[in-house]
Amino acid sequence: MPVTDAVSSMRSLLSELGDECDLAAGTMLWKEGDPGNEVVLVKDGTLQVVHEGPEGDVVVLRELEAGSVLGEMACLDGQPRSASVRAFTDCRIARVPATQFRELLRRRPEILEALLLQQAQIVRSLTGQVTRNHRRAITDPLTRLYNLGFFTERLSMELERARETGDPVSVVMFDLDHFKLYNDTYGHQQGNVALARVGEILKSTGRRGDIVARYGGEEFVALLYGASRDEARRFAESVRTAIESAAFPGGAGLGRVTVSGGVASFPSDALTRDALIECADRNLYHAKQAGRNRIEPGPA
Repeated sequence: MPVTDAVSSMRSLLSELGDECDLAAGTMLWKEGDPGNEVVLVKDGTLQVVHEGPEGDVVVLRELEAGSVLGEMACLDGQPRSASVRAFTDCRIARVPATQFRELLRRRPEILEALLLQQAQIVRSLTGQVTRNHRRAITDPLTRLYNLGFFTERLSMELERARETGDPVSVVMFDLDHFKLYNDTYGHQQGNVALARVGEILKSTGRRGDIVARYGGEEFVALLYGASRDEARRFAESVRTAIESAAFPGGAGLGRVTVSGGVASFPSDALTRDALIECADRNLYHAKQAGRNRIEPGPA
């Protein structure tokens, strides 16, 4: 029997077996951790599969329209519910006890095959959704670089690895020179375009695997695993040169857009995450004080 026919047959059988009831909008059908003791057929309305965070925040995982079947996997493996389900609108549902549902599958194995194919589709969809959500959570929306939270987390991890392997780790802090003047002269919209352009330059200049992030405002930071101070300085100088020669909106009016940078390396300059960032930031400050559009520390 084709999958669509098996699914249609299952819906018809569940409708006949189930006890119908109404759910008002907002009513919880199941809570995460509840026993898998029934299967539900949505006959009318919309249910939502949700995950409740520790602080009461709710994430909607998917919506189930009329004709959807839910709860079948918990009925089959005997595990607690993996998510909560609530009525998004007023709903009418048919509830089938787990014992009757399992008996139905023993009599009609083609329905089990259809359910497994449906679950595979759901898993693919949720995997894509999780990937997209994770990417948004670790990415700065303007520059498409990593955000500060992801950078600091990765720096801690890479320093731990470096302590075991003896590899160097370098951090480079960048800050656009006189960026407030750029914003005041050309407006924040053109300033955002410039920041995005800097992000593109940083990504194209770095090695594959380098972690380049927006630190905040017009500041950027790069994590270079396995790079010595000299290698990090060469990278920083390449970024500085590329930005100086790049075309920016309105840049001709100011002459050019430039960047200053500060380099620090583990273990020669600092041994901890915060100390390494502080050292790079201090060298960035020295670059600013020394006239901008330069990298510190410079060549030894």
